[in-house]
Amino acid sequence: MLGTTKPALRLRGSGEHLRLRLTSSPDLLATVHECCRASTAVEKALGESVQAAIAAGYSWAEVAQALGVQAHTAERVQEEYGATHRWMQRRFWGLDRLL
Repeated sequence: MLGTTKPALRLRGSGEHLRLRLTSSPDLLATVHECCRASTAVEKALGESVQAAIAAGYSWAEVAQALGVQAHTAERVQEEYGATHRWMQRRFWGLDRLL
């Protein structure tokens, strides 16, 4: 269709200055879908990175620290990271304002 644009996501920077830029699109649901696909890709890459770190001999405490949580076992790392992830979803999706 003439005049429409597809949503696009672009990673910019690196390290502490890494940002994800979203181009505007008139189709807001397509933008939601594109962000969901990107989130799935990032979670997959994160999982692969965690598995590689454990296989390379890093401890779960070291992996937890890299994830920004404090834990010492695989189960606790998953619980703590999951809780942080759920908190971010509520905050960024604006769900806390609905309560």
